[in-house]
Amino acid sequence: MFCSARDLRAELFRIALSTRDFGYLPLYVGMRAGMFAQENLDVQWIQVGSSVVVTALLAGEIDVAGIAGSSMRAAARGAPLKAVFFPYHRSLFVLMGAPSIKRVQDLKGKVIGTTGPGGTTELAASMVLQNHNMDPRKDVTFMNIGGAETSVIAMRNGTIHARAFNPDAAVLLKKQGFTELAVLADMGPWPWAGYSTSDAHLNSRRDKLKRWTRAMVKSLQFIKTRKDETLKIAQGEFNHPRDVIEGAWEICMKAIDAQNPGGVSDDDMHKNIDLTITQPLKLSASPPLAQLVDFSVLREVHKELGIAGRK
Repeated sequence: MFCSARDLRAELFRIALSTRDFGYLPLYVGMRAGMFAQENLDVQWIQVGSSVVVTALLAGEIDVAGIAGSSMRAAARGAPLKAVFFPYHRSLFVLMGAPSIKRVQDLKGKVIGTTGPGGTTELAASMVLQNHNMDPRKDVTFMNIGGAETSVIAMRNGTIHARAFNPDAAVLLKKQGFTELAVLADMGPWPWAGYSTSDAHLNSRRDKLKRWTRAMVKSLQFIKTRKDETLKIAQGEFNHPRDVIEGAWEICMKAIDAQNPGGVSDDDMHKNIDLTITQPLKLSASPPLAQLVDFSVLREVHKELGIAGRK
């Protein structure tokens, strides 16, 4: 039996990202190293504002979106969405201080930049402060300062004194004399850079999602075991010097769970939901895990690849 050209054509798989940053390295590695091609998927990613991604997911216009946090908040209010894959089980953020700030305690009475009230940059800074016995509500002031480039300017002119950055930006800032105050990956689990999909996709396009998931798991394994090739791919995608890419890769290595690639333990997921959903939304109780997360496809992939996983 012969296959037609149509049969051989890779199936389109659309992914929405709210930003193009180092946190999505596993996706780019999977694309450049051929993992998706092996699964007969033609992966196309588009940059979409986080305010419209949930709508696009629900409409079936995209297959997955790199906005697990937003999707889980929508799911907590009843939307038929699920987080299905977390490349990292720890945050990639690094809290960077202005050159005049030498330690976390120096931030008392100072201003910390964020991307918005209750956002991940504010939560990350708050975690660091609490870890150093400081009260985020009393000891500092948070200011919505926008993106990374605006924040760097604000740090230079003294408008803000610290902000959480992605690892590549943090390494670049450190080379320029800014102070590394804390690496969030050293502070414990925080599911990070997750992907979500709709319940409809999980039910009707499960095989397609499974192939994508398998490619992503293999991409994480590639990053863990093939350093030089990973760095070359990252350099091509982000156009940073090798030492910056290597420094950012080292932070990623701390955040990838080799025993449960793509997954998060139930306990860590519960803690994250309480921190990022229950408390900010002022819910009376945390929603059931099954309402927000579905790792069933990932567990099938783990079983096929001989990965034990965690629960």
